[in-house]
Order: sequence, then C-alpha cells, then structure tokens
Amino acid sequence: MKPKGILTLTGKNLRCLAMPLGGIGTGSIAIGGDGLLKQWQINNNINHRSFVPNCFFAIRTRELNNSDGKIITRALISSKPHEEPNFIPAKSIGDHIISKEMKKLFNALPEVENIQFDGEYPISFLQFKDALLPIEINLKAFNPFIPLDPKNSGLPVIIFQFQVKNITKENIEVILLGNLLNFIGWDGLKTLRGDSNPLFGGNLNLHKRVGNWNAIHMKSKLLLKTDKRYGDLTLAIDQPDAMVSTQWEDFEDFWSQFSKEGVLMEPSEDDISKIGKTYTGSLAAKKVLKPDEEAVITFYLAWNFPNRFMDWRLNRALFPDTKTEYWIGNRYNEWFNNSIKVIEYVRDNWSFLLDNTFRFHEDFFYSTLPSEVLTSISATFSTIRTPTCLWIRDGSFYGFEGCNGVSTGERSGGSCPLNCTHVWNYEFSLAHLFPTLERTMRVTEFKTQHKSGYIPHRAVIPLYLPQFEMIPDPGDVSPAIDGMFGMILKIYRDFLISGDLKFLEESWPNIQNLMEYILKDYDNDLDGVISCAQPNTYDCSLYGVNTFIGSLYLVALLACEQIATKLNLPDWAKKCKGIFDSGRKILDKECWNGEYYIQKYDEIKIKEYQYGIGCFSDQLVGQWWAFHLGFGYILPVEHVDKAIESIVKYNFKESLEGITQTPRIFASPTDPGLLICTWPHGNKPTVPTYYTDEVWTGIEYEIAALCIYTNRIDDGLTIINSIRKRYDGSHRNPWNEVECGDHYVRPMSSWTLLHALTGISYSVELKQFLLAPRINPTNFQSFFITNTAWGKVNQELSEGRLNFSICVSYGNLDLKSILLKSIEKLNFDKIKYCKILSPKKEDNIINAKLIRNNSGIEISLSETISIKENQKLLIELI
Repeated sequence: MKPKGILTLTGKNLRCLAMPLGGIGTGSIAIGGDGLLKQWQINNNINHRSFVPNCFFAIRTRELNNSDGKIITRALISSKPHEEPNFIPAKSIGDHIISKEMKKLFNALPEVENIQFDGEYPISFLQFKDALLPIEINLKAFNPFIPLDPKNSGLPVIIFQFQVKNITKENIEVILLGNLLNFIGWDGLKTLRGDSNPLFGGNLNLHKRVGNWNAIHMKSKLLLKTDKRYGDLTLAIDQPDAMVSTQWEDFEDFWSQFSKEGVLMEPSEDDISKIGKTYTGSLAAKKVLKPDEEAVITFYLAWNFPNRFMDWRLNRALFPDTKTEYWIGNRYNEWFNNSIKVIEYVRDNWSFLLDNTFRFHEDFFYSTLPSEVLTSISATFSTIRTPTCLWIRDGSFYGFEGCNGVSTGERSGGSCPLNCTHVWNYEFSLAHLFPTLERTMRVTEFKTQHKSGYIPHRAVIPLYLPQFEMIPDPGDVSPAIDGMFGMILKIYRDFLISGDLKFLEESWPNIQNLMEYILKDYDNDLDGVISCAQPNTYDCSLYGVNTFIGSLYLVALLACEQIATKLNLPDWAKKCKGIFDSGRKILDKECWNGEYYIQKYDEIKIKEYQYGIGCFSDQLVGQWWAFHLGFGYILPVEHVDKAIESIVKYNFKESLEGITQTPRIFASPTDPGLLICTWPHGNKPTVPTYYTDEVWTGIEYEIAALCIYTNRIDDGLTIINSIRKRYDGSHRNPWNEVECGDHYVRPMSSWTLLHALTGISYSVELKQFLLAPRINPTNFQSFFITNTAWGKVNQELSEGRLNFSICVSYGNLDLKSILLKSIEKLNFDKIKYCKILSPKKEDNIINAKLIRNNSGIEISLSETISIKENQKLLIELI
C-alpha cells in the first residue's frame, strides 16, 4: 500500500510535524518529520515535551561483491528540518522544540540526507532518502484503526512496517535495527538523560519468543503493582531469526559494534539494573537482497501501564484535599495484563488488524474530495487517540478540552477537565467513527445531572465523587447553557446514527428534567427566547437576545419535538414546536440587522463580555447543527444565507497583519484566518466577549461547513485552505490544532465537512442511503459510515448513463432504498441493472424500481437487502 499523496511534506515543512500514534485511551507516541520518536505520553502522562533517549531505528548495508564491500550505516533520522538559523516559532505551539537529548542523538549518529513524510492519518508514510545508500527504505508507522471497532482501535501498540529494496545490480546485506530504552519507573514528567535517572532501578529486559516472532520484554523488579509508575514494555520483531541484544548500557560501544562489525552488543548484565540506571534493548533483522529484491520487516512497540489515576485539579470549592488521587485504570487492561499479551494478540489477529486499517485508509483517502478537506477531517480525529481522551477501565470514555502545553502555560496534564459539554458540542468525529464510545458520554451526562435538572458542563471522575454544583470553580462559569442544549442535540444525533429507540426511551427522563429546568429558569414565558445570563463556551455569560444561544435553543426544541413524537408524547411535541415557532420569529425580528444577526441586551446594566452589534462567527451554531441533523433552515433562508456571507466578508482575513490577536495568538500576522468576531460598523464594546480577537479552527470548520451547506462552496474551501496553510508543518503541526491546549477537541467539528460536501446520510428507520454531493457529482467517490458498516460510495455520470455503487469494506449494510439528490434534473427513467457483486460468487440480481420525486431520484428495492463485507451493490440507470 502506498500513500495517496494527500499531504506530502518535505524540507522545512517537516520541522513541526509530529503525528501521534497510539490507540484509543492508550496514550500516544508521535513520529516526527525528522524521524524521531517524540512526545512519549503512554505511561498515563500528558507531557508534550517528553522524550525517551536511545529509541531509534537504523540501517546498515554492505556490498557483497568482495570481502571489502562498502559499508554504510545510517540512523533513520534527519536534523535537516531544524537547521534554519533564523526560524521564528509560531505562538502557542511547541512541536518544533528539540531537546538536548534529541540534539545529542542527532550529533552521535550518522543521519539520512532527507525524509519525505506523507501524512494520511492513521498512517505515517516515511521515505528515507540518501544518495549513498544502495537501497530504498520506506516506513509505514501506525496503530490499528478500524471504525466501529473501538477495541481493535484501542490497542496499546505501535507498528513500524519497513520496506527495503535493493536498487543496485549487486547483492546487498542489509541489517535493520530497532532500539528501545527500558524506561519503567519514569513518571513521564522528569527529563531523561541517557540511561540514568533517579527513578530507574531494578529494571530488567528478557528475551521472549511469541510464536515465530522475537521480543524483548521490559519491566522493573522493584516497583509494586500498585505503584503509579508500574508497568512494562515490549519491543518485538516479526523475524524468527532476529538478532537480539536484551540489555546494554554503553551507547558508543553499542553503536561501534553495530556500524563497524554488523553485530549487536552482548548483554552487559544478566541481572536487574542498579539504582538510577536502566538498560536499552535492541532487535535487528539481517537480510541479503538480490538486485531489485524487496523485504518487509515489521517492529512492534507495546506497553502496559495499568495504574491511571484521576490526579488533576478538582473543583476547589468541592475538594479542599489536593493530595488524594483516585484510581480509574485503562480500558486496555481489561483485555491485557502485560505488554507481551498485547504482542500475542496482534500476532494472532495480524491479518484482520492490518487489512482493515489499510482498507479504511484506502476508502477514506481514495476520494474525489479535495485533499485539504480530507486532511482537515482525518487530522483532527487523531485527537480521539491522543492523551486528550481517556478510555478508563470500566469502559467509559472521557475527554479533556486538550493537553496542556505552550498555549496554556502549563507543561503537563490535561486542560480543563473533564467532558466539557460546551467544547464537546463541536465534536462530531467520535460520534460517527465510534458511536458506542460517544454513547458513554451521554451516560456520564445523565449520571451527573443535578436533581433540579441542569447539566454541569464538567464531570468529576470517579463518578462517585461529588459533582459540580451551581457555584462555579474559580475562573470558570456557571453550568453552560450551550452545553445543556448540546446534550439534547447529541442524544438525537446518537439516535439518528443508531436507530435505538430504547436509548431514546431511557434518555427521556433526563431530557424532560433538563427541559423543565430550562423552561423554568431561562424561558418561563415560553416564548422561545432567552435573555437572562447565558453562561457559555466563551467563558463568560451573554445577556439579552442573541442567535448564538438562541439558535441552539431552537434546534434543541426541534430535536425534543422529534424525540417526543418518536416516543408518542404528543403534548411535549406540540409544546416544543410551539415554543420553536415563537422563538424563531422573535429571534429573527430582534436580531436581524439586514446583514447578520446581532445581540440585543441592556447596555446600561451589562457593561462587559458582550458582542452587541458585532458580526459573531458563532451566531448560527444552531443552524450548523440543524443542517447536520436534517432539519434544514431554522431561520429565514435569505437571512441565514446573507449572514453566512457577512461572516466571511467581515471576519475572514487573507492576512492578519495589523490585527491584534488577544489574549492568545493562534495565527501569525501573515497568515489567513477567521476571527471570532468583528465590528464592521464600529461600536466594539470596551470589554467585549472573551476571545473575540482570536482564531479558532473549530469555529472555522463550522463556518466552512455552513458555507458549503448554503452552496457557498468556494468560500468554504477558502477557509479550509487557510487552516491547512497555517498547519502545514513549517510552523504548526498538522496533527495538533491548538486552542486552550494541544490536540484540542473543538476542531473535531471538521467531520461535518464530510456531511456538507457529500450529503451522505443513512436512515436506520427507513434503511435508506442518501447521496447528495455538492462537489464533483458527475465523478464522485467518498468514504461513508453508518452504525453497522463503512466503505466507499461511487457515482459516475457519462453519456446518458449513471453508475452508482456502494462497496462495504466492514460490517453489513441493510438497504431498502437509495435517494440520489444531486441528479434530479437528468432524465433517467430506467434501471438497467441492480445487482450485488460478491468475490468469487455469481452476481445476485436485485429487483428495483425507479421513482422520480421532488427529493430526487429514488431507487426502491423490492425487499430489504443486506450488503455484507466485501460485497458491492452496483446500479446503472439509463
């Protein structure tokens, strides 16, 4: 498998590049554009600058034409991306930082000349280039990623698959080396210098066989199983005749023996390490390659750190005790009690893990959608598998807002714990890729709901601890109302994905309790408009009538109406619809200024943190949700379209030169970007809403999707391209979109770009697949996913014929009809054929009829069919 060429980075664009590799809830290690393994965050730590010395891959080649054959040795790293002397880092990021230990590694080893990095998450494709090497060497680094399969996407392992090819006319001996430092005992926070650290001691590396694979199992004999630092590591290779050096200490001696003699160092000790010291273990594969011959050699790095604790700051109003830590564990320890077991599992399930990961990559990236869109969607869902997100032992999924770093002024830990409802309002990736994990977040919301009905916008775990009350944590706001509306919207979204009516029934008491609280405390006259204090994601309270909170309220009312209808609760359905109708009219009348929606409030009483007549980028966040949920326009069409046009006109800047970004800077002055708010007609409040002078990618994706939904496709793509320009690897990491922390959650709003551009949706109730591409409709291909299946869909129009296909790569897709909405003007009146193609089986002809209506072209099947894995439904219309 080769990269699609979606994001190819070289030279200076490798400088800040670091793709996180790891499973859901396992922590991650990043592979850099310089070839280094960095940001080691797998031992239940969050520390973006952590680095483990001695861990690298290397290659040794020798010509075999004579006894004095030329020997070339290279570490598969390159310091060249960091050599620009006048480089000025971007604000709020730290991915460019090269520590002293990294520099020491660069200085100690011969490097390759250049690296080419193709980043197509979840796979890093690296080409190591050196004119003197007689081989081509490429690397695919990844963790198994299989949508709808959280367990196999949550394995604590990284796979390094090397492909080596002899490009000469002579036989070449190749030795491929991998090293791993036994860092058991390290807390993930203190700086490691070589193999010495006060936290080391009693470390031991043992050679193990896993079937025909070789492995080095690393542990500490001194740590208690209850110790926070307790755990183990395994480095494995899929070669039965691998060279093994279980534990060595002298780096210079080790490298000298490998580079000059082509051997690995004999173990320096057979016993545990001394206090303050540890060992490095090495595995290598030796191959003799004939001209043009290739070899594939795979390394595996697995880990096991069972003792995750809730060790971050709690609400000081609730917990004066700042010392106690609460054990929560990791989900992967439910399946594996050590890292050797992980390697055994990967070996036993290797074909399944590899094939499905590669299938997903092919289905997602072999698309007719623009490269910038594919990168924006895939790069942000990497956040699910960074330390931003937790998957604890009991199966519950949680998330910080991000990981502390330069942007937060804190070196380590998670930012803004936990499950912040208003920030997670913008996340759509987890909900579609791993819906069962998203559902656990609803359970948490239900369990933390206050008896009066409101939902705290943060959770405290373990859940048996006291939850947040109306009195906010110092520096925080009261329970955020946008987060409360978000709970209702997410319940309805989760239902649309799953079709699980029982889930709605179980959720209704919580919805009703919340709605009664909102109607009592926020809208007691039931007119659909909220004007009192509205705490929200901008860390302040808005007042008066506004469409930021107002549009979320409207779409939440529509969701409640639909839910009540499904549950046969006509009184609630009628009530919610009536409030919606009233609120829709009042919001439009009060807030529409002819160009966009403004905020109306009592400026005499309220002096701070409002946006007034500003053009607020988030003014239609509820409309964004409404489009995604299939509700269409919730405010007048012409006003919504004009407002989106105005947001782009006033808030998007081709260059931010001369604009003061405050309090934080997420875009350089020469960069393009979308400001949170501008005041095109003056009257900017002296103390406006927080963060209005900042640029957030999470909001940019929202506005880009709104542009696309309303057929301003070029504007949407312009905004997306501006994000990719900023996050191009030269000054910012493409896989780390920053806001209040690294790997921030809000940018997972980018998933809605897929829905906006393709129009793909699936009705579980109707078993209907809908396709309505807004781009390349005559030659279209895209990834699709439902609650039970994923794969790719294709539509081609040529010479009066339409060919449509759905190929299921994973799971089963039940189908009764297909609705094509982008081709209704074309004169098709006959189905030439409708059949299911199966590998090595006869075609299965399906009876179907074509129906033309105002919605487009419907292909109605005579009965419900099930398209199984590796099957393709193929239809031709004439």
